[in-house]
Amino acid sequence: MQVELHLAKFEKPPQPTTPFRNPYKGKIFNSPAKKDVYAGVKIDYTGQSVNPKNFLAVITGDKSGAHGGNGRVLESGANDHVFIYFADHGATGILAFPNGELTVNELSTALKKMHTKNLYGQVTFYVEACESGSMSEHTLANDLTREWGRRRGLE
Repeated sequence: MQVELHLAKFEKPPQPTTPFRNPYKGKIFNSPAKKDVYAGVKIDYTGQSVNPKNFLAVITGDKSGAHGGNGRVLESGANDHVFIYFADHGATGILAFPNGELTVNELSTALKKMHTKNLYGQVTFYVEACESGSMSEHTLANDLTREWGRRRGLE
């Protein structure tokens, strides 16, 4: 079975870029063999466009709400598996972007919107940030949890 991948990548510029700390500006290596792990990676949103508003527009499929990047948003359907990976800073009830903060309420609203628009069959949201667990507390409303179970014959 062929799996087609569609990615929307947000990234602030690779750090550090000073010659003392990284003599190969814009390149990142994961071994002494110096294979550039960024080679060929297309970044859709960078700099000032890495912000909560664009993130929410992307995950909810809102092309008119995405600004500053290339406009790529989630265009999935009810049978698709969606994986969202977030790595940055966090605190209780927020995820920090280089340009703003996303609250647990904003995330909850976006997840409900994704559900209403049938943008996924299954969604996994992996968060690598301090206090990341606080983003899932009270986020999945009971109606979404029940609907997920009903779709899978678990009720």
